[in-house]
Amino acid sequence: MRRRSFLSLLGGTALAWPKALNAISRDLQAGGGPQDEAFWARVREQFLIPPDRIYLNNGTLGPSPGVVVEAVAEHIRRVASTFPPGVDWEDLKGSLGSFLGADPEGLVFPRNTTEAMSFVAQGLELDPGKEVLTSDHEHIGGLCPWQLVCSRKGLPLRTFSLPVPAGSSEELFDSIVGAISDKTQVLSLSHVTFTTGTRLPVEKVARVCRDRGIVLVVDGAHPPGMLELDLASWDPEFYASSPHKWLLAPQGSGLLYLGEEWRTRLWPTLASGGWDDPGLGAQRLNHLGTFDESRMAGLLAAVEFLNAVGMDRVEARVRFLRKRLEEGLRGMPGVEVVSPADEDLATGMVSFALDGVDSLALQRHLARSAKVRTRVISEYDYGWMRLSTHIYNLPGEVDRGLELLDDVRRNGLS
Repeated sequence: MRRRSFLSLLGGTALAWPKALNAISRDLQAGGGPQDEAFWARVREQFLIPPDRIYLNNGTLGPSPGVVVEAVAEHIRRVASTFPPGVDWEDLKGSLGSFLGADPEGLVFPRNTTEAMSFVAQGLELDPGKEVLTSDHEHIGGLCPWQLVCSRKGLPLRTFSLPVPAGSSEELFDSIVGAISDKTQVLSLSHVTFTTGTRLPVEKVARVCRDRGIVLVVDGAHPPGMLELDLASWDPEFYASSPHKWLLAPQGSGLLYLGEEWRTRLWPTLASGGWDDPGLGAQRLNHLGTFDESRMAGLLAAVEFLNAVGMDRVEARVRFLRKRLEEGLRGMPGVEVVSPADEDLATGMVSFALDGVDSLALQRHLARSAKVRTRVISEYDYGWMRLSTHIYNLPGEVDRGLELLDDVRRNGLS
């Protein structure tokens, strides 16, 4: 684990949650292969999920482990006891920078991807006669900021289609680059699509954009906490994310990474002291006035919790469970899986449609009959059901979900 001693954070006052985290880390040192069920049962014990609930919607909101909840609560109690508020920014940025493989000095902490994307859209200077380009698989949090800015400035926002299901990274790359025109100033693109869980070749696209002078803005809501990342290897100009998803951080903890050039160039959306001081770099965008810093304590705890588990083990487990789910779905007659079969493109989410069954009705049935939480992709009128797997899920839960879906396939909705 990359960590200074957390036992003396916040002005030397001993905290309880770092001690609990150290105990978790010691317990999880050995084992952890994708099918080491004894190991993953110990991981599951760290969560507050009732045993009769099957949670397959991490792509919307990740349930925080107990140590993260305690970090938030401890910070709130600390402030209520009149101790000085504050999470050490250097600890937070250093821990998260190491986790993402990114320069800590480029990190900004808005509330979520929507706010992060809005910071970028509002802060860029868009030229008359230019356009913003995006795909037909963008979440509203990554799409609406551009709709607003383009509407206000009278600029075109052009949308292109991605292949579904995608057959290869090359096919995706060609569809993305082929949509770029001489007028494209900004390309806004997901790293992993929320619709089908498809991993887009943003690293390769970034090189093309850099060569053509196009600003690439990446909606990275899903990868942190799901996939091992090394942002420094391709140096994105902007990378926005929601740690409250796969990183299992509290709601209201977002992140935005700025490439070095943009740390002084991007106009702040919210202005406070130092907004016009380029010497502060990206930190000037963190000057947001008084806000709830307990979510920053929770974000730090979430990063260190996943470090304790190990991101190599996390990604392998997520992929193992997703593959179990995907293969079960593909083996059912009447089920159309729209997520990619190629392992290089697949992530922790699987989307599908059950022939003759409305996905919203199916969602209600699963929630009512078996306490299964799911997500329906109603956006763009796609109508798919999406299931997500994470480290708190157990193979039996995946199998139970498949049994329920097969029962609906054979007998209809009750």
